[in-house]
Amino acid sequence: MSTLSTDIAWSAADGTPLSQDPLGLEPISEDTRRRFLRFKLSGTDGALLPLQDIAEVMQLDALGVLPVPDMPGWLLGVCNWRGEMLWLVDVNVLVGGIPLWHQTPTVVEPMAIVIQAGNRSVGLVVDLVHDVELVAPESIHPSKEFCSPPLVPFVVGHLPGHGGAVLDATAMIEHSLQTPS
Repeated sequence: MSTLSTDIAWSAADGTPLSQDPLGLEPISEDTRRRFLRFKLSGTDGALLPLQDIAEVMQLDALGVLPVPDMPGWLLGVCNWRGEMLWLVDVNVLVGGIPLWHQTPTVVEPMAIVIQAGNRSVGLVVDLVHDVELVAPESIHPSKEFCSPPLVPFVVGHLPGHGGAVLDATAMIEHSLQTPS
């Protein structure tokens, strides 16, 4: 005869534990997946950014963008974000693609993904944000061979099977905030 004390079954014969779980189930393994935001990059390619690096995703009002002269083509200008000046980057141009405003069909309501690293923020302007995905870190392949050369400095890895490039927010911020020579 066995008795059950808390969640350990004991043998009446010698008093040794029978198992840790009276139902005999294996413990549930810890979920190590991380959250990533998927967005459209340069035409039909998809890209992902770690959700932990994203402060906000917002609809961008083109009239609220103040152009800054003598800046690289990928810097669209600045806008007011939470009472502060936020640099806006056309991600397509940054990675060697067609500028957002020259795409066909014309992008009417672009999105800005505000990424942060430390106390620095940049708005990555894209035409479409998809959704949040759970990705196991071990499924990210560190290879950058599939990328176009302008994209390589910003890539951490890729997800096989057209999963897209996984981007490094810190590298994108550092590059975006460099003073042009």
